[in-house]
Amino acid sequence: MTGKPKIVKNMTKDKHFAPYDRINRFLLPIVPKKLRPNHLTFFRLIVSPVLIILLAGHQYLYSLILFVVLAVTDMLDGSLARLRNQITDWGKIWDPVADKVLIGIVVVMLLLEVNLALTVLLVAFEMAFILGGSFIRMKMKDVEISANVWGKIKMNLQCLGAVFLMLGAILSWNLFIPLAQVFLYLSLFFAALSMLRKGI
Repeated sequence: MTGKPKIVKNMTKDKHFAPYDRINRFLLPIVPKKLRPNHLTFFRLIVSPVLIILLAGHQYLYSLILFVVLAVTDMLDGSLARLRNQITDWGKIWDPVADKVLIGIVVVMLLLEVNLALTVLLVAFEMAFILGGSFIRMKMKDVEISANVWGKIKMNLQCLGAVFLMLGAILSWNLFIPLAQVFLYLSLFFAALSMLRKGI
């Protein structure tokens, strides 16, 4: 699971450097050296399905807390990988899969009955990302595939959409559900831009 780290020079000038890396840089001293990015990705993969149980039981507050914790691990594992030069082939494959599982669970379980068309579009785009990235890796093994800025914006918008879906369920405020859908529709736009730029 750890794989062979890829050393990236001039990390802050790298085109895949995320703005929040500047903040996470100050957190690195308190993050144990033994904690690697792939550990956080694996944790997200195995814990995300717990959301199914919580959402099915209408435990929306606990679902929101768990979702935020898992979303933070997504932000942290990427920063650790870049700032500590711990980018691995395993992480490049499974980190986006873990993200899609996390978002997909919330969206499908809370949005399906509200907006079927949007749910289908979101799932279709995410499947296209996974299948397209896998196809490119098989056919063009020397091509580097990584998230571009549009893909990162898409992920952030999807997280906001998921949060507002859960807030709507917790507070029963009708405003939150349409607002969540606005963020998710916007995420489709940036998903399309990301695909055009051959990012995942």
